[in-house]
Amino acid sequence: MGRGLMKAGTCGKKIKIEVDPAIGRPKERIESARFSSQVGVVARDVLPVVRKWKEIDVQNALDPCIDHMQIHLDVNMDQPGVRQCVIDRLKNSSRQQRYRLHVHYKKFGNVREAKRNKPASVNDQQQWEILCDHFNSPEFQHQSEANSNNRKKMQAKHVTGRTPFTIIQNEIV
Repeated sequence: MGRGLMKAGTCGKKIKIEVDPAIGRPKERIESARFSSQVGVVARDVLPVVRKWKEIDVQNALDPCIDHMQIHLDVNMDQPGVRQCVIDRLKNSSRQQRYRLHVHYKKFGNVREAKRNKPASVNDQQQWEILCDHFNSPEFQHQSEANSNNRKKMQAKHVTGRTPFTIIQNEIV
């Protein structure tokens, strides 16, 4: 559990989180922040680092993540759609983790040097080497270049800051 969640003052009880399946996260700001924080911790510490989300094994990777969430938070998993919302948040956090790892990878001049400098957030050297090979592949390089060019063409950027748009949308309505 993250430090901020540990300091929340729950007197040893689990933090109750009501995930709204319609918006994919808790409606309340504080609950949403706590939920997102715990999802990030689980994505960094429990989920394996993979090239694509489709490579995740549901039984061996996602079920332990959801169990880990239920150990620290009282999430309403029995409601329909909530489990999928948690999986979607994990998917998003996994993608963000992969981005941070790509930024770390780009700090080095070549693949060999990057492979020798595994970040602390990656538990397995073999996973890091597979990811480095993926970042160095021609397919990834081509897609990355295309995405960079498209991002430069964007005229209006998202301007709500760190607050998720669904929270802002919920407050407006």
